[in-house]
Amino acid sequence: MVKKINKFNILYFRNFFVKGNQRTLRAKKNILVSFISKVASILISFLIVPLTLGYVGKVEYGIWMTISSIIHWFAFFDIGLGNGLRNKLAEALAKGEKETARIYISSTFALIASIASLMFIGFFIAANFISWNSALNTDVVPNNELFNIVVTVFFFFCIGFVMKILSSILQAMQKYAINNILAVIAQLLGLIAIFILVKTTNGSLFYLCLVYGSKSAIVFLLASFFLFSSSLKDLRPRIRYINIKKAIPLMNLGIWFFINQILYLITTQISVILVVQFFGPEEVTIFNLAKRYMSIAPMLYVMVLTPFLSAFTEAYTKKEYGWIKSTIRQINYIWIISSIGILVLMFSYKLFFLFWVGDEIIVPTLLIITLGVSSILGTWSSTFTLFLNGIGKIKLQFYVGIIWATLYIPLTYFFYKLNFGLSSLVIPQIIYAVVGAFIFTIQYKKVIGKTATGVWIK
Repeated sequence: MVKKINKFNILYFRNFFVKGNQRTLRAKKNILVSFISKVASILISFLIVPLTLGYVGKVEYGIWMTISSIIHWFAFFDIGLGNGLRNKLAEALAKGEKETARIYISSTFALIASIASLMFIGFFIAANFISWNSALNTDVVPNNELFNIVVTVFFFFCIGFVMKILSSILQAMQKYAINNILAVIAQLLGLIAIFILVKTTNGSLFYLCLVYGSKSAIVFLLASFFLFSSSLKDLRPRIRYINIKKAIPLMNLGIWFFINQILYLITTQISVILVVQFFGPEEVTIFNLAKRYMSIAPMLYVMVLTPFLSAFTEAYTKKEYGWIKSTIRQINYIWIISSIGILVLMFSYKLFFLFWVGDEIIVPTLLIITLGVSSILGTWSSTFTLFLNGIGKIKLQFYVGIIWATLYIPLTYFFYKLNFGLSSLVIPQIIYAVVGAFIFTIQYKKVIGKTATGVWIK
């Protein structure tokens, strides 16, 4: 009896990945590899934290988190070209237009490389006039050392900024698994490098930032050379394929992605700066570790979602609405599982943190609760925004985002004055998640039901 059950399970598992719609099968295989990769990435990231805290301490770690957050803002200066490339490239490949695809890729590389060069020159000049001790609200590290750190990290960021175009290409080709594997390799290299630093050097914030800041850039640079010399040879960027005029559709679509990304930045990433200014760099460590812990289930959920992004683009282009509705229903079941996982994380956080970093880090219960509620609502909304992003219907997100970006900082300050502590950064995000979940669910239903008009179809 046991052998029959085992045989049935094996056959079911095999058939699950070899039978069915080709688009769905690609998504399933990507999800399987991505799930394994993401779990590995999460485990590595959790191993790195106690190692890093032991190497530099809470304050220096908080400084690195703040620097990382500030530099991350510049990722949005691709003016949405990465997202525009992903959508338009997916459409071109779905139609078999290889030359158009190569023009899109070559033109995007040229534009992004130009932006990166200008960014670095501008940042280097501006960094000389900034008091980094004031900006980071600390006097633990000398200003000249902070200058060296941010400029070095920004240099590697600019390299990664260009090379991350590979990520958009892989997403357009529905090869998300490769993308996730590269991220794991970068994480693993970071872990090995930090371990070597711990064993061979005294605590150095510069060395720490150098490792963290360069690992992704190096991995994606090497991966680009390898893939464009092998499996992506037919799409390799060339100067003769650069055609800015034909790349204008990327910029038209991309500018809306860019604006939405900036609005997202204001309502999420700026929270780290507010923590520094309201509470100091030490609290950044607590805030970020709590966010990292509570993001485990949402990260896995987004990992399941992401392979469907270009699949939705392809299906919508081919008018396969039945497949879209069926897929969304299945994803909603996964959302329920994800929400249960978030609840488990909320109830077990004290035990986990005690095991993870000992009693050095005390996380407020209210912060965990608000992060959990925000995650549950946010993951629901992300299902429908992913579909809408995949088909380029993103103007409503802009209108909602512009209102919310205007309200976020005042609301945060309001809850801060009411003594909600670190949770004052999260409560406004809960309000936004409620509004987003309601509006974007309605928009999805209108679009897929072919009743969307006006702003709902833009």
